[in-house]
Formats: sequence, structure tokens, C-alpha cells
Amino acid sequence: MTDPREYKVPEDILAAHLEGEAVLLNMETKNYYRLNETAAVVFKGLERGLGREALVDDLCAKFDVERADAAEAVEALLADLAARGLAAPAAE
Repeated sequence: MTDPREYKVPEDILAAHLEGEAVLLNMETKNYYRLNETAAVVFKGLERGLGREALVDDLCAKFDVERADAAEAVEALLADLAARGLAAPAAE
């Protein structure tokens, strides 16, 4: 069973990864979003189907960050992405 706190990228979201950043387009709302380097790493992990713990692992592997800080950042980013319709619960 999928953890209800896990997220995926909805089908109507397009992403372009550019030199450490990402630009997202929500095809439904036609809104664009720009992600900084750390947010882009997390989003790319979502695209690969990674769960929360793996997203934190990925962030820690790419940046010099404490695990607790990375976990907090992932939580905040996932909540923000979900609020903007850029991530959806994986259980859907």
C-alpha cells in the first residue's frame, strides 16, 4: 500500500530542467513556476517516483546539509507544491 503522505507529479505538469533549476508549467492553469536548485533536485526525484525518505537521501547526497534540515525542507516543499497543484498524493 502506498503511504498517503507520498506524492507524485500530476500528468498535466510539464518540467524543463535547466542548469540546476527547473521551470514548471501547469497545463491546466497555464501558470509557470521556477524552482531553485534544491527544489529542482526534489522535483526531479518526484518525477523518478521517489518517496519522502529517498527525496531526503537525494538532497543530502547532492548538498552539504544535515538530514533533519533536509527532511524539513522536503516537507515544506512538498506542501507548497501540493498547494499549487504541482504535486498530488501518490495514492490517487
